[in-house]
Amino acid sequence: MALKSVITAIDTRHPITNALFIRGCAETFAWTGDLDFLRRSLPRMRRAARWALAEFDVRHEKHVVVRWVGHDGRTGLEVKPDGTKRLLPGLGVGNNYWDLLPFGGHDSLATIYLTDALARLADLEAAVARHPEWMMPAGTAPAPGGGVTAAAFSPDELQSLVAAIKADFQSRFWDPAKGRFVGWIDATGKAHDYGFTFVNLEAIAYGMASPDQAKEILAWLDGKREIDGDTSRGADIYHWRFAPRATTKRNVETYCWVWSGPESIPWGGQVQDGGAVLGFSYHDLLARLATHGPDDAWRRLQAIIDWYAEVKGEWGYRKYYAPEKGRGTLQGGGPPGGLGIDEEFMESVLVPQVMLYGFLGFEPTAEGCRITPQLPSTWPELTVTAIRIHDSQVDVTARRDGSVTVRRRAAGTRPLPIEASGTAATLPPEAGAEVTLPGR
Repeated sequence: MALKSVITAIDTRHPITNALFIRGCAETFAWTGDLDFLRRSLPRMRRAARWALAEFDVRHEKHVVVRWVGHDGRTGLEVKPDGTKRLLPGLGVGNNYWDLLPFGGHDSLATIYLTDALARLADLEAAVARHPEWMMPAGTAPAPGGGVTAAAFSPDELQSLVAAIKADFQSRFWDPAKGRFVGWIDATGKAHDYGFTFVNLEAIAYGMASPDQAKEILAWLDGKREIDGDTSRGADIYHWRFAPRATTKRNVETYCWVWSGPESIPWGGQVQDGGAVLGFSYHDLLARLATHGPDDAWRRLQAIIDWYAEVKGEWGYRKYYAPEKGRGTLQGGGPPGGLGIDEEFMESVLVPQVMLYGFLGFEPTAEGCRITPQLPSTWPELTVTAIRIHDSQVDVTARRDGSVTVRRRAAGTRPLPIEASGTAATLPPEAGAEVTLPGR
């Protein structure tokens, strides 16, 4: 028998998938109120959480530590002093959406996502405890095949862990000299910082940053302070108008080994090196809403609206960014580019969601919904229509005085509990039913 070749496979797992599964299930239940779905999903959510906590040593380290081969945060490129380069196959494997960048090791982005997932799971476990009539699985039986158990979590235990992770995050990943969060810390202890705007804005949007850290981050993005060594500073950070650059410092040396010639693409010609993705403007808007309030978020949204009006005036993205226009290069449908807007960039749909989740402050819950409006000073009111929540379809109007009116469009099968402005009400199931909760 002749052995012709040995072919090895790279470990392409992403450490964020367990967190995203938990978040997706929690959101699906919150929006639908589907108890059958929750009965099927809850044991899997618990196993996914326990596996992630154990695999990434989260209880001990208080953050996600990825030790998989090729995923320890080291670059797959070795650039020597004379400019020559050596590829390091198997190193720098991608770990998330930004798959050319070697996140991993002590991973800030994976930590953000898992923390949010654990907080959602804590809320869900608390809701299950409040409602024994839901008859959810207790989860005390061994997992199939003797794997990770599906035992229920204590909500208090999860909430304490979430608080500890946030405290660690604000210290471990914060660079006080630059006033922003780094992307990751590799297995050698080296922190990697290319001005990752998406890391910093998601940290604020998901409540991982302290109030002072959030202010410092936005001061950097707004050009009120500049960081030595950055390629993009001041107004140039929003060069693409619809979003800040994904990174503000040129990167030609820290990638997965398969991205072997990053220097051949000009600054801003790749989404992960000075380019931008429209969808993540959503986190920018939420971060501003949380830090500086609705007027600042509205100013940023107006800039996006003005840009979009110009794009529509020239018959869409592909014509607006045609090569001869010199406005930037679109990625999508195969070719790499600096701007992620259309084609496979379905996350662009996130941006208008700021009207629902941000300014209206609409949040589905296990029992019904919670509404916490934040209206800009120039808006007398905001109405979002045809919101599908549980078995209801409702129109919601929030006013400057803090009052909220919810009106049912069609008949449902059960009442809808609503919280708003520190008060509670129940929307009857009849078509046309309406309740108004007074402002503070």
